[in-house]
Amino acid sequence: MTKNPEQEYRLQHFWGVTVFSLGILWGMANLIYFPIAALTSIRGSSWLEVGVILTGGIITLAASAGAFFQRRFASMVLMSMGLPLLGIAIGGQFLSQLSASGIINIALMVLSGGVMFGLGVFGWITERRGWPVLREPR
Repeated sequence: MTKNPEQEYRLQHFWGVTVFSLGILWGMANLIYFPIAALTSIRGSSWLEVGVILTGGIITLAASAGAFFQRRFASMVLMSMGLPLLGIAIGGQFLSQLSASGIINIALMVLSGGVMFGLGVFGWITERRGWPVLREPR
């Protein structure tokens, strides 16, 4: 069974809006909930961890919202900032005495950069494949 072009367009629009809306929610969670959870966890956290989570939240929130207007630019920002943040999150565990302790805190740091990079890759792929603009359905 083949999809007609209108159905394919609507599905692409739906998934693009859904993924970047989840990116906005993830960014908000990184700004509001995750730093508090990291600071008040049983094992405690470091300022490196809170900085990575907050930076990830600011960039993910702003770029995911920006993807509704300029997906290519937002994807490049997400990828170019997500990969170094992921590297800091992972490398900081081995190089810094300010590293996080506890699996939840480490997971929050890694996910902060990983989700950002993943959103960027998704946006880049959908832009290259010519998916519809997110802010205005046909």
